[in-house]
Amino acid sequence: MKRFIGSKIRFVSAILVLGMVVGCGKQSSDEYIQEAKQYLEDDNAAAAIVALKNAVKTAPKSAQARFELGRVYITQKQYESAEKELNRALEYGFEPAKVLPMLTQAYQNTGAYSAMSKVEHEQAGLTSVEKAKIGYFKVVSLTRLDKITEAKLLIEELHSLDTRSVFKGLTDAYSLVLDSDFESALVAVSALRDTSPQNAEVLKLLAQLHLASNQLKEATNVFKDYVQFYPEDTQTTFVLAKLLVDLGEMNVAEPYVDSLLNINKQHGLLNQLKAAINTSKENYGDALKHAEIAISQGVDDFSLRLVAGYAAYQVQDFTGANRHLSYIAGSLPNNHPGLKLLAASQLQLGLTTDVGGVLSRLDQLTEQDAPLFSKASYELIKGGYEKDAAVLINKSGSISRTAEDLTRLGLLQLSLNNLDGIVNLEQAVAKAPELDSAQLTLAKAYIVTAQYDKALDLASTWKQTEIDDARPYLLAGDVYIKLEDFEAAKTEYTKAKELSNGAVIPKLALINIDLLQGNLEVAKDSLDDVLQEYPTDVTALATFYLISKRLGEQVVGLEKIESTFDENQTNIAIRLLLAKVWLVEQRYSKVITLLNAIKDQENLPKEYWARLGRSLIRDNQRQAATKHYDEWLSFAPNDKDAVIGKLFLLDSQIKFAEGARLTQSFLANRDDVQMQILDTHFLIMKGDFEKAQTSYDKLPAEVLEEPMSKGFLARFQLNKKEFSAALDNAEVAYLATRNSRNLLLLVRIHDLMGQAEKSLLFLEKHLEAKPNDLVARMLYAERQIGGDIGAAMATYKKALEQNPNNYIANNNLAYLYLQQGEVDIAKQFAEKAAELNPDDADTLDTLAQIYVAEKNYEEALALYSRVVTNDLENEEIYLNYIETLLFSGDDFLAKRKLAQREMKQQESLDRVQALTVEYGIE
Repeated sequence: MKRFIGSKIRFVSAILVLGMVVGCGKQSSDEYIQEAKQYLEDDNAAAAIVALKNAVKTAPKSAQARFELGRVYITQKQYESAEKELNRALEYGFEPAKVLPMLTQAYQNTGAYSAMSKVEHEQAGLTSVEKAKIGYFKVVSLTRLDKITEAKLLIEELHSLDTRSVFKGLTDAYSLVLDSDFESALVAVSALRDTSPQNAEVLKLLAQLHLASNQLKEATNVFKDYVQFYPEDTQTTFVLAKLLVDLGEMNVAEPYVDSLLNINKQHGLLNQLKAAINTSKENYGDALKHAEIAISQGVDDFSLRLVAGYAAYQVQDFTGANRHLSYIAGSLPNNHPGLKLLAASQLQLGLTTDVGGVLSRLDQLTEQDAPLFSKASYELIKGGYEKDAAVLINKSGSISRTAEDLTRLGLLQLSLNNLDGIVNLEQAVAKAPELDSAQLTLAKAYIVTAQYDKALDLASTWKQTEIDDARPYLLAGDVYIKLEDFEAAKTEYTKAKELSNGAVIPKLALINIDLLQGNLEVAKDSLDDVLQEYPTDVTALATFYLISKRLGEQVVGLEKIESTFDENQTNIAIRLLLAKVWLVEQRYSKVITLLNAIKDQENLPKEYWARLGRSLIRDNQRQAATKHYDEWLSFAPNDKDAVIGKLFLLDSQIKFAEGARLTQSFLANRDDVQMQILDTHFLIMKGDFEKAQTSYDKLPAEVLEEPMSKGFLARFQLNKKEFSAALDNAEVAYLATRNSRNLLLLVRIHDLMGQAEKSLLFLEKHLEAKPNDLVARMLYAERQIGGDIGAAMATYKKALEQNPNNYIANNNLAYLYLQQGEVDIAKQFAEKAAELNPDDADTLDTLAQIYVAEKNYEEALALYSRVVTNDLENEEIYLNYIETLLFSGDDFLAKRKLAQREMKQQESLDRVQALTVEYGIE
């Protein structure tokens, strides 16, 4: 216990002692100043500043303390702090003659031109040298403030100073600068340099005069000297570095840039210079890194983006190249090399739609540009942008000189059905007979265009130049197949087989001859041998199935493909072949399961998308099919198969406006007769006859003679009420294609001509020929209701045999049974209809009326609460609801609901009147 008290006493005593020490040690301002001077003698400026701050704190209005602190700040190049303290020193009465020279130095370095222009250069106590120096900086400041007249007056005043100070000479030279006599000023300042070679102001003014005279090299040399003497002037070091980069002296500039980056690694402009230096040294990775730092720091410079894009392209960062070059593409002049880099980057990224617009700005082309234009054209064609591709191909024609370029050009032209491609391929072969790609492409072109003599001549020449090559013999054999000279073809294929070291192609070609000649058993035996050697060859497997099918043994052919797939499930080509065969066999669900198993794989081929899409449609999986085609179109918006599949779905969903938008989007990129036909169809069906006529007029003359076009014409004539002419053309269309749409067109025309009996007879004949046409059967039943209800009910029942989920047939049968008083039977059909289409107002109204017949008003009103909304336009259903309210005894609500709706149809008005009288609900 005593020890605890003693410790506490000792603790308190220590505090008292410490307090006395502190109290006794308090220093005055002068003592701090003296302490600071001692620190300065010891070269400890930091400690001196602390001491002088204490002096200022002790005596805030001490002019001496402020002056001494300002002077130390000057030596430490802390000019803003110096400016503050020296101004306070003046304010508190320190001798101006001692303050002003240092304050001038502070102003000069902080850029305080306005304050500098007001310094009293005639202050008493200043020497002539100090007056000259202060005066010079005042002249410079007045000039910066655009006070030229005052500056000139001051120069005249300073000229009378009796001093040999270099600043007097600088002031005189500045007079020449203000008169724009840079040549004389340059001579005068150069002379000053001879006498004061290290004077900072002399060197800076001299460098600036060289710049003004566009003497960049000389300016650079002066700046080098300056920076050597004043390395701490980072601003001038930066100017020198920038000037060196602009002059292309990258190696000289780099040390200066690096020294500045050591101070601030994130400086935007310095990183821009470093990027340019690294680009010149082909150090593209570092160039890109520094360029992107500069951009991130807010440097928004055209040349910087160009350097970043170029460097990114060189390191194959095509995303970066596209980003940077796209940013400035609008500012790049046509034919700028940056546009070629941008296009090349976009091609690498698959941005096909952007490439055409970029390359269209290039017309000053060379042979070196041919590969770029060919690749771009190819990608545009592949993406379905044939019109854009045609523009680029036309430009390629003038720059394709080499055999390789001519081959590419010819192939692209043929892809657009431009037969000039054959001419270019012939030139390519003439230039380089050894170029295989040219020979093969030209050979295929000759065969496709039925130029068989030329194809045989090519094969003959090729055989002479490549005596051990099987391909010219295969070419000759293919030509003889076209000419149906099977013996000659067999001779050529046999020779190809001898030269090909057991390759499968000649063997299959020989088997094909047996197929064409009907020698199926021989072909099958030969194919068995091929499959022993090449068990996974897709062409051989497909041929085996074809032969088996023609022999009536298609199960054997199918099982062969299935067993091969079971053993090679990772082989996508065999999987797709199996899907194709199952599609032919109408095994749609099996195709869907087979192809869905690989849906998560990347870069699936077109065959996957096409076969899965067709299977989903034929299996009536419309929602899944829509999702599938939408996904396909998301990355291949101009693929014709994808577009047609989507159009089929839109047509079945009666979405004609969306279909028309899709056809027109396709036609904007490529001409296509089939798509033009579909465009006409969708425009007609959506009722836009003006645009439909424009689309129709673009169809070729031979297409306009087709029955389908006669159907179009019939609809145009029907719209113009030219019924007789419309009927003739509609009959042509129907007789060629007896589908529901052509049937409905004929029926409608007969109806409008007042020929209802003919419509009914026509429907009967159609159903005799096509008893499974559900649309026709439903239309027939609708016509029967007006005359023979029993026959109509029988027709609806027949429709339900075809499709039990036909909600319209279920609903209409329910209605008819209700009319005959057979409520229980009616209820079965009505409940089924409501289950199939729970949001359809007519269906729910039918079921509600059945509940009314059962006096189950609560259930009926529950259904009407789902149907009767502000969007309901059907007045009959609305009045059914009112009457159900009245049946249920809710006269108040019935009256209020009736007052909320204004009836427009006369039949409805008559019914309202009857209800008002019957129920007394005035």
